[in-house]
Amino acid sequence: MDDAERLRRELRATREELVRKRSRDSDGPPGAESGLPLMPERDDEFLRLALMNEAELESHVERLERDLNDLEEGIEPPDGE
Repeated sequence: MDDAERLRRELRATREELVRKRSRDSDGPPGAESGLPLMPERDDEFLRLALMNEAELESHVERLERDLNDLEEGIEPPDGE
């Protein structure tokens, strides 16, 4: 799998997790669910996203979108990434 496809998959998983968080927060009282509810539709590769809060997920989406755009524009990431 190339870098662009990996970024697209992670971006999709991050957006899905953000939707889960928002819908769960609007459904019931805070603390009603654990920090890491294991659901079969989650991609095992991205389970760490379940540990992020909404603000962290929103920031992660923005970063992934920038990274994907840079990759498609041919901009190389700095060393260490």
